Amino acid sequence: MRRLALSITKIVLGLALAVLSLSAHADQVLERAKRLLEQKQPSQAYEMLLPLEAERAGNPEFDYLLGIAALDSGHRERAIFALERVLAVQPNNALARAEIARAYLAVGEKDTARREFENVKRELIPAEARATIDRYLSAITAAETTQVQGYIELGVGTDSNVNSATSNSQIALPAFGGLIATLNSAATSKSDNFTSVAGGVNFTRKLDDPWSMIGSVAGNAKFNQNEDQFDTDTLDGNLGARWAADANALTLAARLQTFEVDNSRYRDSRGLIGQWQHNLDGHRQVTGYMQYAQLRYPTQSIRDANRGIVGVAYAQAFSSRTSPVLFLSAYSGKEKEIADGVPHLGHKPAGIRIGGQFKPAEGWIVFGGVNYEERRYGGPEPIFLATRKDKQIDLRAGARYLFRAGTTVIAQVTGTDNRSNIDLYQFKRTIGAVSIRFDF
Repeated sequence: MRRLALSITKIVLGLALAVLSLSAHADQVLERAKRLLEQKQPSQAYEMLLPLEAERAGNPEFDYLLGIAALDSGHRERAIFALERVLAVQPNNALARAEIARAYLAVGEKDTARREFENVKRELIPAEARATIDRYLSAITAAETTQVQGYIELGVGTDSNVNSATSNSQIALPAFGGLIATLNSAATSKSDNFTSVAGGVNFTRKLDDPWSMIGSVAGNAKFNQNEDQFDTDTLDGNLGARWAADANALTLAARLQTFEVDNSRYRDSRGLIGQWQHNLDGHRQVTGYMQYAQLRYPTQSIRDANRGIVGVAYAQAFSSRTSPVLFLSAYSGKEKEIADGVPHLGHKPAGIRIGGQFKPAEGWIVFGGVNYEERRYGGPEPIFLATRKDKQIDLRAGARYLFRAGTTVIAQVTGTDNRSNIDLYQFKRTIGAVSIRFDF
């Protein structure tokens, strides 16, 4: 009997020592996490704490540190989950409530963030903390009146056909009795590597309900490594108004755009954009839109035209772990030439677009889509004695990774196959690119 009691005592003592050892190790982990956060290294703290979440979730101290580390390293949804566990156990924890308010603000839930900040202000908190919360509340109020968002994106890639030209070096000319002409090298497809830069600013200024003023300025440039005569850049701006009430929103804006090739103006555009959106419910949306543009070519005025497009679109988000989204649209229109006697320069486009995205893991979005467009021109080409008809397919696939808050890495591949009844206009093109985007 004494031996049995002694054995039990040894087992209990061993278990106690093991628990104390685990507790001491856990405390060391939390202390290291605290030091990392104090040293402004939230990503390292997050990577250290995350593997322990399954066994330590529910411990308020652990969840609080995990929540801060997740929030400050860009994992906002994970931060909300962790801080919710803290408040479930300690509903009066003002620090955790302030942090979850900050997390709600980061994911765009301004009303929830305001409510949580107001709850914290009712507690006995230091004056410095109260002043910080007041600044957040003021920022929320200001954001509801005027919202300004911007981005910068830098990229590198490879392009199999920088000039969107045919790969054929010889073309038959029916107007000259079927003469076989050899194309200038600049008129055939060129492949090259490139760098790119893009950026823009969008703003919304809330007026009296339900009206808002909206606007944007954006630009992008593509610099080829060797074929710099085909470098391109675009600058465009929009300014308009939006009416939004209940499930409907109407937008009307003026648009200006200039497109350059090799640092020379190639095409200018000015026009109007109109759009109607209707939310069927929290997951489905239908859209109708129209676009009108006056296209002007400074050095080739014979190509000047007026273009109009009308279309409809549908988007649906599905409720599942990967948050899939599907969208599709259809459109048609007309690009009418201005000059007399050149009907072959005008055409009627019509097409459909299908695409979607899903989230395979936290921070990741995989996307893709296909566009199909047909273009029927208004008269026979003088040299080719045939009325041009094009059928173009564009494919796109890629992935985005949220590296940290406001910083996204994007990798994508796009492919174009333009088939035409006139050989000169047939081409294929594949572009692969990797870029990094900074949102602010």
